[in-house]
Amino acid sequence: MPDIYPYNYWILYAAIAALILTIIISLVQIARMAKEMMNFLQPRTAKLERNMKLMQIKMEAMNEKKAENAKKNKYIALALPVLLAVYQQYSKDDEAKGIDGVIKSARTVMNNRNAESKLIKKVAAAIR
Repeated sequence: MPDIYPYNYWILYAAIAALILTIIISLVQIARMAKEMMNFLQPRTAKLERNMKLMQIKMEAMNEKKAENAKKNKYIALALPVLLAVYQQYSKDDEAKGIDGVIKSARTVMNNRNAESKLIKKVAAAIR
């Protein structure tokens, strides 16, 4: 192996300079590539953000509709036993025919319901 003693530090300095130069060039290329990537991705991220906002608006609308439906179902659930009682009363009454019979059955059911409500109130007042 040849003796390169006087030049070995110069070779080391040249290698370090080449390494530093390579690192600087790599960092400049990475920065430029990152900038291009951001310019490339920006329209896509804007589209995603817009889609997310639309999804949030749709979710809010669905939640409002769900609340409305729950409110409607609550009224239906409250009216269903009354309608069933009217139907049973209409079926029991042989003289009930047509709309007049349904109205008569509804009045009978409502009167019975009010009487039961008054009775429950009296019993509750007596217990206290």
